[in-house]
Amino acid sequence: MRKDLLAHGTLTTFVVLGAALLNACTISKVQNSKELTEKALPNVEIPNQFVAISNTSQVKVDDGWLKQFNDPELNELVVEALKSNPDIQIIAARRNQSTSLIDAASGAQYPGINAIGNTGGKVGSGGTGITGYYIGASWELDLWGRVRSSVAGAEQNAKAINADQDAARLSLIATLTKSVWLARNLQEQAQLANDNATAATKNAELVQVREKIGASSLTEVSSAIASAAQSKETALIAAQTRDQALRAVEILLGRYPKAQALKTTQLPALPEPVAAGLPADLLERRPDLIAAEARVNSAFYLADEKRLARLPKISLTSGFGYINSQVFSLLNGPNTSFGVGANAVMPLFQGGAIEAQIAYQNAEAKAALANYGKTVLAAFNDVENALSGEANWRERSKQLETQLNEQKRIMQNTRAELQIGRIDQRQVQQQIIKTNTSEMSSRQGRLDALTQRVNLYLALGGSAN
Repeated sequence: MRKDLLAHGTLTTFVVLGAALLNACTISKVQNSKELTEKALPNVEIPNQFVAISNTSQVKVDDGWLKQFNDPELNELVVEALKSNPDIQIIAARRNQSTSLIDAASGAQYPGINAIGNTGGKVGSGGTGITGYYIGASWELDLWGRVRSSVAGAEQNAKAINADQDAARLSLIATLTKSVWLARNLQEQAQLANDNATAATKNAELVQVREKIGASSLTEVSSAIASAAQSKETALIAAQTRDQALRAVEILLGRYPKAQALKTTQLPALPEPVAAGLPADLLERRPDLIAAEARVNSAFYLADEKRLARLPKISLTSGFGYINSQVFSLLNGPNTSFGVGANAVMPLFQGGAIEAQIAYQNAEAKAALANYGKTVLAAFNDVENALSGEANWRERSKQLETQLNEQKRIMQNTRAELQIGRIDQRQVQQQIIKTNTSEMSSRQGRLDALTQRVNLYLALGGSAN
């Protein structure tokens, strides 16, 4: 009884001592984006418009950018895609993986308990007839922070994995958004191309009638027929392109690709321009930057873990056992025992394995830091391209809209001239073709401007819905 109390007291002492030492030892802190940017890009000067400002309320970029377009059908399709797209299931699985990695690394922080049992007759594999069992517990005192560095590295790696999946989800929404608008535009263009083919065919028929009465030449007839054939070919290509775009939307939705038409061909209005003077900390919302930052921190934590592996590993142990033999006479018959203790393992020579692991992980940390700098530069480039691209397409859209409005006026005047007999149906059909072509160009410009706005939202990060 006295021995048991002494053993219990010794175990308690070890636990208290271990907890005190564990709390006394700390691991490296997480490096923030500003620190990492200074290390990764020491020679890069950030322009004034991207320098972080203290009051970000002056410049607002709304989160949940889908609502900016006020597109009910698109919102419904996004909800469907987030339920049915196979990539979403992959995202869920990857998130579970990241949680499991943390749990696996965290297990080393707790005592390990193992049980060993043996039984056998007088003629067993060892010929001893020993029956017994042993239950033991061992707890490594994380004096130097090796285990905690491993856990912190796993947590940062999980953060990176989750950010990658957030980026994949955001990319899916953006791709679906642009694909829906493209499909709508191609639906309308296919109809306009078909109208052009009809107008070109009527024009060819009119020219043939005029040739019979001597008002047109055979060359004019051949030219009109060739133009009609070209218009029909264009209509066929437009229809095929439309169907391909519709199937691409259905694949994103997780449907069978049967090229079912969308409910509307209308494109949403382009939101107001994003205000100038965007602070750099908005870029910290980008999932790829979050992932790159987490991978740098994970790599440095794992490098610390490898370096700390050169230090002694000290563990507390305790166990209870029972043993009996049918062959050998044990003192006083069957024997039971309980004990506590401690052990230390100090790596003296490992053939250079530890040093090689340290060198490898240091190189991995340097690569992660360089990749972070590369990602930061790519983020600034994305923002600059999206801002200038939207401004350019916004202006081009205005010019295309002006061309379309003027062409519509020409169409009205042409119809009026037909009514008073100044022209014939040939000029009307020709103007129909020109008006439809202007309509296609105008819609394409509007689509491109909307696409650039989505690219800008992606460049600035944040969520879509």
